[in-house]
Parts: sequence; structure tokens; C-alpha cells
Amino acid sequence: MIIDVNYSSLISIICTAITSLIAFLTYKANLGSRAKDSITDRVKRDTTISTKLDMVLSGNNDLKDEIRGINDKFDIMTERIARCEEQTKNVSERVGKLEEKINKEW
Repeated sequence: MIIDVNYSSLISIICTAITSLIAFLTYKANLGSRAKDSITDRVKRDTTISTKLDMVLSGNNDLKDEIRGINDKFDIMTERIARCEEQTKNVSERVGKLEEKINKEW
């Protein structure tokens, strides 16, 4: 049995297989480079977000410090007002006693 081989068909099939292999390898290489670009873009975006979050946290810490300072000043002022009220009460009592003395003398 002699097999009659059509060489042009065999060459066409081999060329198609090689072309398909080259196309697949090219696609895979392009996919890898796109993935690298995508990773690079994500890293840039994540870095930007991280930087902005750090700035927000820093701002929040500054605000907390300012609020603590304001609260401390408020506490000091509250104490001073309480002392002033106590002194005013004492002065009022003294004035009342002096008025009574003056009224008795008249």
C-alpha cells in the first residue's frame, strides 16, 4: 500500500499550526505586558490613595490636638468663673452686712 501524500496540504496544515502558535504566544506576551501596566496603574492609584489617607489622618490628629487645647482652656475658664462667682458671693454678703450695720446706726 502506497499512501499518496499531498504535500501542499501537509505544508498548509503545518503553516497553520505554526501561525496559530505564534499568534497564541504573541497574545500571551501582550496579555502579560497589559497585566504589568495594570499593576503599575493600580500601584500608582493605591499610593495616591494611601498618601491622601495619611494626610487626612494627620489632619484629624491636628484637629484632636486643637480640640484638647480648647477643652483645657475651657476647663481653666470654668474654674476662673467659679472662683469669680464665689468671690462675688462673698462680696455681696459683706455688702449686705455693711448695709445692715449702716441701717442700724441711722
